[in-house]
Amino acid sequence: MPFPSQLWRNFFTRKSIIFVLLPLFALLLISLLLDYVLSIMIEPQDMSFDYNILNNLFNLKNLSSFFKTLNNSPLFKISFVTTIVSFGIALCRTLTDIYSVKRKEAAITLCQILILVLIGVWILALFMIFDLREDTTNKAILGGIGFLLALIFQDTIKGVVSFIHLRFNHQLHIDDWIQVPGKGVDGEVRHVSLTNVTISNWDTTTSCIPTSMLYSEHFINLKNMMDGKTFGRRMYMTFIFDTNWMHPLSDDEVSKLIVRLRKESDVFDYMPENEIKAGQINAQLFRLYLYHWLMNHPHISQQPRLIVRWREHQENGMPLQVYAFITDSSLASFEWQQSQIIEHIIKSLRWFGLRLYQNPSSFDVSNSNIFLTKSPANYVD
Repeated sequence: MPFPSQLWRNFFTRKSIIFVLLPLFALLLISLLLDYVLSIMIEPQDMSFDYNILNNLFNLKNLSSFFKTLNNSPLFKISFVTTIVSFGIALCRTLTDIYSVKRKEAAITLCQILILVLIGVWILALFMIFDLREDTTNKAILGGIGFLLALIFQDTIKGVVSFIHLRFNHQLHIDDWIQVPGKGVDGEVRHVSLTNVTISNWDTTTSCIPTSMLYSEHFINLKNMMDGKTFGRRMYMTFIFDTNWMHPLSDDEVSKLIVRLRKESDVFDYMPENEIKAGQINAQLFRLYLYHWLMNHPHISQQPRLIVRWREHQENGMPLQVYAFITDSSLASFEWQQSQIIEHIIKSLRWFGLRLYQNPSSFDVSNSNIFLTKSPANYVD
């Protein structure tokens, strides 16, 4: 993001002023001046050339007539109003960039509203210049032009309406972390204008999307979560268990499991030891252990919900779903804590005699215990 001093320098290099409007205004002045000079040099009666140019040029009567003609010219009035309005719009755009750096939300909204006011003033000036109060051909011409402009700039008009809705309902601010599913947008808002929103994605790219897209389509704002105004950031993971390793525990397996849990974890500080009994399925005990372990995890919030549940059996195995909220909401901290939780789940599977399912690879096939024999299998005996 550039510094405010750089943005002020950019204000004086706006293409709309330097390369379009100012040359147009200068060309109009030059044409009117030439018309005035020629009208002084050549008299309409005899079309004879007047050599006393300097005296006629600086004659007060002629100058007064020139400025009167200039003042009554509709083209001059339009160019003058357009230049002033464009200068104001360029100033508001520069102030918007400066306030975006300083993160002054109210000032940004005010600058964008001033742009709308200036556009309204320009349209009102056109009506006054062409005097549309009477039934003239100008009314029909401007009506047709207005219809065509509304048809061409309908997306811009939608963007203006969307900007007003999003800003006045406090749904979009500078530095908000937003996600737009399906558009590949995932990052922080850097600039908001009447027509588009600029986002710096986490992969260091920049996305510029229409403001109307955020209004008409679905987007996710994660600002409150990042500011710690929620219970945390959601962890939603699913683990597929191999059902071949699920079985009821014997007394010997229960004793070994209790010894292993005492050695590897402090789970019995918050999970009664008498809940582990012979005959229970090892998958059931693992789910209970994981739930109690997450309940007492220092980086897991118990609100709004903490769920460890089995889902419907699939062809690959039995899914175990972990639905929790990690209090560390920043990207790096969240991923670190989530990875540690996943690593602990993988580590503790062996204690309960469970395994995750994965599709067989070439290594699994080459090391399998299946052998082909010449004689067919006898299933009768």
